[in-house]
This record gives sequence, C-alpha cells and structure tokens, in this order.
Amino acid sequence: MPLYNKDKFVAATIESVLGQSFADWRLFVVDDGSTDHGAEVVRSYGDPRILLIEQGNRGVGPARNAGIRAGKADWIAFIDADDVWNADHLEELDGLRGSFEDAGLIGCAFRRFSGAIAPQRRSGGVAERRLARYFAECARGGELLVTSSAAVRRSALEAIGDFKPLPGNEDVELWARLALHGAVAVSSRRTVNYRVDTGGITDAGMAGHRSQSKPARRHDFSSTIPTLDRALPEIGDPVLRRDISDYMDSRIGLRLVAAVLQGDIAYAREVRAFYRGKPTGKARVAAAVARLPTPLARLIVRAGLIAKRRLRSGGRS
Repeated sequence: MPLYNKDKFVAATIESVLGQSFADWRLFVVDDGSTDHGAEVVRSYGDPRILLIEQGNRGVGPARNAGIRAGKADWIAFIDADDVWNADHLEELDGLRGSFEDAGLIGCAFRRFSGAIAPQRRSGGVAERRLARYFAECARGGELLVTSSAAVRRSALEAIGDFKPLPGNEDVELWARLALHGAVAVSSRRTVNYRVDTGGITDAGMAGHRSQSKPARRHDFSSTIPTLDRALPEIGDPVLRRDISDYMDSRIGLRLVAAVLQGDIAYAREVRAFYRGKPTGKARVAAAVARLPTPLARLIVRAGLIAKRRLRSGGRS
C-alpha cells in the first residue's frame, strides 16, 4: 500500500485488510513522504502483520516497489490507501491463482464509489473465473482490473521488472508487460471498492493532457505504447499482434476523442494519423468530426455538448 496524504481514508482501508477471510497475509504500508498524519494512523494499529516503511517522496511506483522488496511471499496483492476490499477479496484471489497456475497477473472485478463506505463481509454472486485476452478486451473498453484488485506472481515480476517511475499509469504499463509475459486470469466477483473522488489518474483521465508547444507524439498518448511498440516486432502470434495493435489504437482513440471535445481539431487530426487500423466507437465519430473544416467541427462539438447537458437535466435549458 503506497501512502501519500490519505490520513482521512487509510484507516478504512486497513480495516478492510484486517477483515479478510484469507488470514495468511502481511501488509506493507509505504509512506511516501506524507505531510499529514497518515503514518500515525498506521502506527496506531500495533498489529505485527502491518509493517510501516517511511521514505522521502519518490512517487507511487517507487513506493510500491519498496513494498514489494520488503516482502517475500510468492504473490503480491496491491491496495491503494483510499480503496476498500470486501472480506473475501484475498480469498477470491487465492482461488484464481489455484485455478490458473500459469497466470502471472490475476484480478477481481471492482465497483466505483465516493464518500463513506462499509465493506461487505462477502461480495455475493457466483464468480466466473477465466483466462482473459487482456489486450483485446481492454481495446473493446473492458475494465478487467484496477491496481487495488490485482495481484502478481513474484517470479513474473522478477522476469519482467517492477514498476517504472512514470508520470502516470505506471500500473497499466506493468500490466501490459505482464500480459506479454504470460497468462492473465480474472474473476467476475466484485470484491473491491475503488474510490473515485480523490483525484486518481487513469489512462482516460490523462487522455486530454498534452503540451501545447509540441506536436503530437505517439509515445505520449499512453504509458503502454512505447513498451508495446518495442515488443511488437518480436511477436509471431498473429492474433496477439492484432490484439496489441487494437489496444494501442484504443489508447490513441482516447486522446482523439478528448482533443475533439476540447475543440482542438488541428491536434485531433495529428492524433488520427497515428492509428494502425480504423477508429471505432466514439473515436470513429471524433475522427469524422476532425475531418470537417475547423469552424464547423467546433460548432458540431458545441451543439453536441449542449444537447448532452440538456438530456442530463431532463430537457431543462
């Protein structure tokens, strides 16, 4: 658990770990130079299974790496300091690793929440455990896992390396390397409560960010694209090659849609040029708008946003 200025949330997160039905765990909390009272909250538990590691502020990736190095278990699960596990989360991960012994990355389903929450004792429902076509499913918009729902095999990490010190989405980049290395297994059971009201960064959230002084560059669209561009020439499996190409196009599509919504039509045209295939879904519409004259494209976008706001407000102006 990386911890940085989350003293308002970390107690609920730790309580959800303490409440796990799977009892053979150790929790490594890495305080990454917090300026609040989060470390004091962790120390207040006095539980020998909880180890607090304190370091200067280095970022979430290096913090996770410090926690990984502190442990010795064959499997490493992650939890962010503002998320909450249901009581059967580690139990479900244990079932996944037992069902798919070749998997290096496993994960459970999750639900988003904001505000206060009481973790469920058990998640309920019948779980489907299966191997995933990671890149193909993510390219189609599937949300297979988030960091707090994932676990990795230590030997797989040793083979491909740990979290890289990236400016964002270092977890998504690691999942891509693990998916290149071996099998990915997932469960449909929603065992994780993923907080969305504290400013977390996702690929989608990064989609609109760019330097206004520089032209579009392919490797800026997603943390995964440089990794996959390097790997693609060595991949002989045609299905996997297509899945990876579709996945990279989907990351580019996020940037394309964001550029059009921001009215930056010239930049959207630059982004469109980096597609390997054809845009699909919302990106297909965005690409069509970007081909129009800039004043007309911006007028269409503005009209669409106004119509969307009116629909959300029940038709009221």
